Amino acid sequence: MRQYEFNTNESEIIVNAIVEGYRDYIEHRKDRRQKMKISSAFAWTKGNFIENKIAEISSNINLSYKMSKAGLTWDYLQFIHNDTKKLFLIKNAAYFNQNNFSHAVLPNKNKGQRRTYLHELSKINKSLNFPNTTSWYENPFERNEQLSLFIPKNQIEDELDQIKSSYNEFHILTYKIDDAYQISEIMHYLPNPEDNTAYPIENLSKHITGSELTDEERYIVAPEQDSDIIDPAAFDIGIFDDEESN
Repeated sequence: MRQYEFNTNESEIIVNAIVEGYRDYIEHRKDRRQKMKISSAFAWTKGNFIENKIAEISSNINLSYKMSKAGLTWDYLQFIHNDTKKLFLIKNAAYFNQNNFSHAVLPNKNKGQRRTYLHELSKINKSLNFPNTTSWYENPFERNEQLSLFIPKNQIEDELDQIKSSYNEFHILTYKIDDAYQISEIMHYLPNPEDNTAYPIENLSKHITGSELTDEERYIVAPEQDSDIIDPAAFDIGIFDDEESN
């Protein structure tokens, strides 16, 4: 899978931006906590800070980015590596299952695999070379369902068609926040649309620096990590045909 890696300099810059974006988020949480009587909703903005920091450094490594709603009410950024036409997204590892990166069921319908936004994007990779799938899974039957929000196909089809015709590869980078509320792992994956598996390209954790938090900073983010509030980032975007909405 080494042919799909970013070069070392690009990986270091992206990893630093993820860590710095998370630190910006913590500083913002600290400020809001001091100035507001209630500020728990800001727990949902972590992804925005991380993506914003990558956007800020994008010109350093010839990245571009574009905002997408994917039919939902919150925005996120898609990043494009202009030299290679790689499209990639940033995901929180807490809401990412590499052995089943995109799986959705319609509410009040029979369970089963359905189209999702991530899976549609992964079709960019349909002609790429992946490892032998028969030997990949430690447990091929361990398939957790992805929480999903659903939108009609006609709201998103044109965007997906344009994306799939514009890029050569689709990648996912994930960041993991450990029990000390610090970013401890960053992984680079290539999703395979054939088996719904995201194959590791590279563990980028060796580039992580400056991620240590003070006790005060841990106190600020601890309630968010330990609560039952579901971050919007936990949801994939299910796509249904118009007739399925009835």
